[in-house]
Amino acid sequence: MLFLEDIISTFRDSIEPDVISKKFPLLSDDETPIWIGSPSFSSYLPRYFLAISVFLIHFCFYRVAVTVYAEGQAGYLNALIRIIGQLFDWIDVFAFIIVMLIFARINFYLNITTSNIRTTLFLIVIGLIPSLWFITNIVDWLLLIIGKESLNIPEWFDTWFLALGIINSSILILFSMMSQFSYTYLITDQNFHFRKSHLIFYKSYTCMSFEEFNNLKTQQSLMGKLIGFGNILPIVDSNKSIDSNGDNNVKSTVEKFSYLFKLLLFYQRSGKEIMMSPSECFFGIKQPMLIYELTNELIDIRNGRPDLMVQNE
Repeated sequence: MLFLEDIISTFRDSIEPDVISKKFPLLSDDETPIWIGSPSFSSYLPRYFLAISVFLIHFCFYRVAVTVYAEGQAGYLNALIRIIGQLFDWIDVFAFIIVMLIFARINFYLNITTSNIRTTLFLIVIGLIPSLWFITNIVDWLLLIIGKESLNIPEWFDTWFLALGIINSSILILFSMMSQFSYTYLITDQNFHFRKSHLIFYKSYTCMSFEEFNNLKTQQSLMGKLIGFGNILPIVDSNKSIDSNGDNNVKSTVEKFSYLFKLLLFYQRSGKEIMMSPSECFFGIKQPMLIYELTNELIDIRNGRPDLMVQNE
């Protein structure tokens, strides 16, 4: 087992002073940088898989729309394409809308890193894009009835499924890459520093002293344990609890319908993990358990236990 002094020396030797001064210009002179890191590529794999899934959905509809595909061919993908083909024959582009809305709902239900409101809304918007042409057709029909000129918007072409698939999946990949490289974390002998930067448009710096939080928590998914990445969460209030609803009053029909409607739209799989933004924790960093042990030791030293600087092997 390495001494804490050796661990600190290893991390400090890997830090470039120019990087610290550039990314954390507000760092005080009395602080000593110990470790610097950022989210790993592996931690963003679910977001990249989501982008690939969005493209595959578009691609399946494109193949179904332009060809008679997968007839008599075995395999799960071919079976899915045949199901989509039948649905597409029944309700045309509304089949795509239904599939995308179901996909968005399933992604939100899973309660994973891609299950945030922003991503869900983007998936819904993707699904509703073809409906714009249906609405414009209705508008054109109404304009012709009252003797006005139509909007002259081109008809929906099935090849647009492929174009939209490339565009929408590229947007998801681009924003995932921007998010991955937007966060930088720094641990000093006194504080946690969180840096968020979106290109040249937005920058923010957050400093959290060791005294501001009550505990640290590590999170590692199964894939994180296999590949070697995870999260470290500073817990500000460990006494928070979920309030239970003890209302036993009989609900009216309207209240029951409203409850079922909210349940249908917003229900998520319950998970033991605390979901925090990458700007509020050390998200997807490499060697999370080693960083966790290092941080706990630094906190103990900061709280007046210098004897921890020397450990037995």
